[in-house]
This record gives sequence, structure tokens and C-alpha cells, in this order.
Amino acid sequence: MNKQNDSIMNINLAQSKDVDLKEEKSCLVLPLYNDLLRLQSDVLLEEDSAALKLLIDRKVVTGKASSNYFYATPGKKYQGVLILGLGESTSFTAEVLRRAAGKAQEILATNQINHVYFDISFSKDLPAEAFLEGLSLAQYRFETYKHPGDCANQITVDTVTIIHDEDAPAETIRNNCQQLLKICRAANLARNYANTAANEMTPETLAQVATQIAASKRDSCSCMVLDEAQMKALGMGALLGVAQGAETAPKLIVLEYRHPKASNTIALVGKGVTFDTGGISLKPAGKMHEMKFDMCGAAAVLGTFIAISELNPVLNVVVVIPAVTNMPDGRAQTPGDIVRAYNGKTIEVLNTDAEGRLILADALAYTIDKYKPDCIVDIATLTGAAVIALGHVAAAVLGTDDTLVEGLLAAGAETGELLWRLPLWNDYEKQMEGTFADLSNIGPDREAGTITGAAFLKAFTASTPWAHLDIAGTAYGIKNKSYLDSKYASGFGVRLLTNWLLRKADNGRN
Repeated sequence: MNKQNDSIMNINLAQSKDVDLKEEKSCLVLPLYNDLLRLQSDVLLEEDSAALKLLIDRKVVTGKASSNYFYATPGKKYQGVLILGLGESTSFTAEVLRRAAGKAQEILATNQINHVYFDISFSKDLPAEAFLEGLSLAQYRFETYKHPGDCANQITVDTVTIIHDEDAPAETIRNNCQQLLKICRAANLARNYANTAANEMTPETLAQVATQIAASKRDSCSCMVLDEAQMKALGMGALLGVAQGAETAPKLIVLEYRHPKASNTIALVGKGVTFDTGGISLKPAGKMHEMKFDMCGAAAVLGTFIAISELNPVLNVVVVIPAVTNMPDGRAQTPGDIVRAYNGKTIEVLNTDAEGRLILADALAYTIDKYKPDCIVDIATLTGAAVIALGHVAAAVLGTDDTLVEGLLAAGAETGELLWRLPLWNDYEKQMEGTFADLSNIGPDREAGTITGAAFLKAFTASTPWAHLDIAGTAYGIKNKSYLDSKYASGFGVRLLTNWLLRKADNGRN
């Protein structure tokens, strides 16, 4: 695994009077709104302030969103001043600052900056943690398989000093920043898991990763892994049917985080297809290599579990990962096969490439039966239809409980991991009824694919409040966010789900 992303920036807090810009490979970062165009900083040297004011007057420097400008300071120990364009002050959001920080990372790397002084002393409402979030995610690299001589050898920012005014709640700022950086580390580790080649990231490897995560937090965490024989004894025919064509054995991974003061339990289920050929219903060759990303749901819940285990909220959290490889061979599941799921429902498998819902069906039913959670959320790269509907901008959310879905929508809006709710009416459920079995694993051709996929899953959730996140369009390939490199997995879901879980803990609803 790539260890490059397994570290956290150092955070310092200081007032302007205590800052002296004499450190090499450092720079001052100042926010600038496009409708205000005032640079305010007691740290900025007088001659630099005058030069930057002239550049603003000449419209060389603007405050347009992400229009960052680096003013070099040759002859001085610090490298320069970086102006962050934040757009109009009236429409500012944390996401604007994340994206500005993502763009800033390129400039900081080019100028070999490793210590940033971020001055918010005149911008009390600016969320410093959003700057750190964008910067931390933007610095992500995955170079595990490259020769050391071919790697970028990029200098990264390892220290950020936040300059605040004397009335600012310094400890609150520090705590918020440290919490966000732990979540970003977890998201970057999830990206590592997803970016790992499928010949290494097998179901067995996923199980080993989960076991190691739990072992590092023995006081609050545990891990259990069910093998093929145990799943067969439990009647998980839907999951095992997907796995039967592969040489790699399937696993059902269960992670538990327990807090002694928590009373309720929340369950997360992540789709863990470590490689998806489509099975006998074989995928086109063109982009099949991207199907190592079909376990991004599993990566997301692993990352969320890491974050929760570090932050110790008053919650009980169960994470379940059905892990398989979907391969064609002489033993593989064939279209028309009928399998029996954990909850006794029979499923007519009309397309072996609609396999994610099959493994999730058993995982959902098992989790609800064994752990009786107060609510359950699954996250999966489930349907290409989600990409058609929402592109690479937002993930789809569907569910049976309005409060649950609304909480997820709010967490998505706060973290920039956007969700859009789709309906889940009874008519869609009827479309998933089978001809020769209780259910079919696909709906009408090219109709409402994301919705019918969720309608299928609903049959395995009993009466437990449930939500489904289809992240097929956001798990990788995001191009509109400067802090996420589109060639890597995005870690989508880690920040969203962690935010949501922390909100529930803070609200005492567990």
C-alpha cells in the first residue's frame, strides 16, 4: 500500500504579532473576494502590500473564484505571497475555498513551498479547515507501482500556520482543523485501496486491510471475516452465485466500532467487487480496466470506519463489506440462473453484470438480521445509469426514510460530496418482480436503471430505515474539482458519511 498518503499536516495557530516571515520554503496565503478587493494582513510587509495593491488596481490580480496569483519575493527568505481568489463574498461557500486550495496546491508545489501561513485574521468567518481539506486532498499521489526515479518527487506542504485575531476561538479552530485532517487522511487511504491494482486488491486483501484497521484500535474496534463455507451455511446464495466463477474466494467482512456510552447502532454496507468483468454477460473491453474501481463503495466504508475510529464519537457503527471478484469461467453463474438470498427470496439472474445488487442483497439482509441497526446505508458503484443521469458531479441517493435521506443530503452539501435524491415509488418495485422467481436482478431495458437497482435492494431491507448511495459517477473520474485528480479514485463518501455520523452523534440521535 502507498504510505505517502498516510500522514497528517502539522497545524500551528498564531496571532499576527507572533509571526515573522523569515522561514525558507514558506509563503503567506491571503484570501481575496472579488467584490471587495481588499488585502488585509498585519503580517504582509509594507512594500509587498503596495506592490499587490498596484496589481489589483491594474486588474492583474482579481478575486475571481480560484483565480490564484503568486507574488514572488526574491531576496527574502520566504518565497512569496499567494492570493486566493474566492469569488463574490455573498455567494461564498466552503467548497469555494476547497477548490481555491486545490488550485493553490499546484502553485505551492511549483515553488517548493512546504510551510504555509494562512492569514484569516481579518476574515473571521472563513473556515480554515476547508483550506486544509482542499490542500490535503489535492496533494494526494498514488505512485506505488512506479520506479522511484520516475516519481514526481514533489515537495508537499507539511505545515500550515493559521494566523487569527486575538478574539478568535483558537482551540475550536485547532480542533476543527485536526478533525478535518484526520477525515482527509481516511479519504486518502480509501483512495489508496481503490487505486490498488486488482491483482493485489483481492477479497482476501480487503479482509486483511480491515483486520489491520481493527487491530490498530483494539479497545473500540473488532473485525470478523466470514469465508465461503460460512456464507454457504448462512444461505447467502446471491453473493456466492456472483463469486462462483472466480479463483479468488469471496469474503464477508464485518467491522464493529463500539462506544461504551452509545445505545443505538448505525450500519454501513459497501459494495466490494474487487474486479468486475461482467461475468458471462461480459463487459466491453474498452474501459474494463476501470473495473478495479468497482470496490469504491467498500473503500468508502473502510475510510469512514478509519475516521470514526480516530474521532471516537458516541456511536455504535457496523461496517459490512461483501467482497467478491466477478469472473467468467466454466463454473460461472449464467443468465437465467436462480439463486436464493439470505432472507429466503429467490432471484432470477438475467444479467450477470448486475452483480453488485446481488452481493448487497445478502449483505443488507444479514446485517439487519444479525445487528438490528437503527438505520442502514449502503454505498456502491451500482449503475451506469447514475452516470447518465448525474454525470460526475453528484451521486444518487434513494431511501425509505425521509429524515435519513435529508441528513445525508445535508452532509453532502456541507462536504461538497453532493447527492441528488431520486424517487422510489412502488411502480418501480413491481418492475423488479421475476418471471420464474420472486425477483429479477434487472428491470426494463434502459429504463430508470438507478431507481430499479435501488428498488431491488429495498426488498432486502425489511422495515429498517435505509438509504442507498449510487456513486458510479463520483467514485472516480471527477474533473470539476481542483482538489481531486481525475486519474485517481476520489474517495467519495468518506467525508460525507463521516460528517453524517458525527452529526448524529452530536445531536444525540446516534
